[in-house]
Amino acid sequence: VVTNCKNTVQGFKRFHGRMFSDPYIQSAKSNLVYDLAQMPSGSTGIKVMYMEEEKVFSIEQVTGMLLTKLKETAESALKKPVADCVISVPSYFTDTERRSVMDAAQIAGLNCLRLMNETTAVTLAYGIYKQDLPTPEEKPRIVVFVDLGHSGYQVSVCAFNKGKLKLLATAFDSELGGKDFDNILVNHFCEEFGKKYKLDVKSKPRALVRLYQESEKLKKLMSANSSDLPLNIECFMNDIDVSGKLN
Repeated sequence: VVTNCKNTVQGFKRFHGRMFSDPYIQSAKSNLVYDLAQMPSGSTGIKVMYMEEEKVFSIEQVTGMLLTKLKETAESALKKPVADCVISVPSYFTDTERRSVMDAAQIAGLNCLRLMNETTAVTLAYGIYKQDLPTPEEKPRIVVFVDLGHSGYQVSVCAFNKGKLKLLATAFDSELGGKDFDNILVNHFCEEFGKKYKLDVKSKPRALVRLYQESEKLKKLMSANSSDLPLNIECFMNDIDVSGKLN
C-alpha cells in the first residue's frame, strides 16, 4: 500500500450501490489515495492501472475479484469446489447496496444463497452451538452485541433459548467507524504540518498513506495511555522529517 498506493484498493465496501454524485462518495473521495471515477451509468468506479492500461472497474467487479480470491482460498483449504455461499452485510445496507453485493457474487461465479445482516451472523455464531442456554420454556438469556468496525457501528440485542434465537432490536450509526477516528487524526496532522513545515500532505498520496498508518498506531496507543504521545515520521515529504504529539 505504501509502494503502490494508487493501485492498492481498500475500504470499498461502503461504495456499493452508490452513484458517483452521492454526497457520501464525494466526501470520501478526498480521504482516499486511489482514484474514483464515474461509470457510464453514473455509478461509482475505481480507476487503476491493469495490464499496463488505465482501467475503471465497477465496485461489483472489484468485490467480485475479492470474492474470487476468497473462493480459491476456501477451495484449496477444503480440497473441493465451492459454489454456494452466504454473505453478511451491514444491517444498514439498503436494497440497492444489497443487490450490488449479489451482483459481485455472481461475477465471482458464486451462488449466493442469501445475504445475512452482520448483526444476525454474529448472534448465530455466538449462540447456535451453545449448550448452556435456557430451555424453550424458561426465560430467555438476553445478550447485547456491540460491533464498532472500520466503517460502521452496529448494536443488536438478542434473546436466546436452546435451539432458538430472536433478534429484539438493532441500531446503527453508519458514519462512525475506526476510519472516522483515523480521518480526524489525519486531518489534524495535515493542518499542523501545513502550518509547521509548510507541507501540503494531501497532494502526495504516498505521504498520506504513511500518515494514515502512523495515525492508526497512535490511536491504538492513545486508547491505553492518557499522556502525550509522539508521532514521528522520517523523510515524510520533500526529505523533511515531521513530528507531532497528541493525548
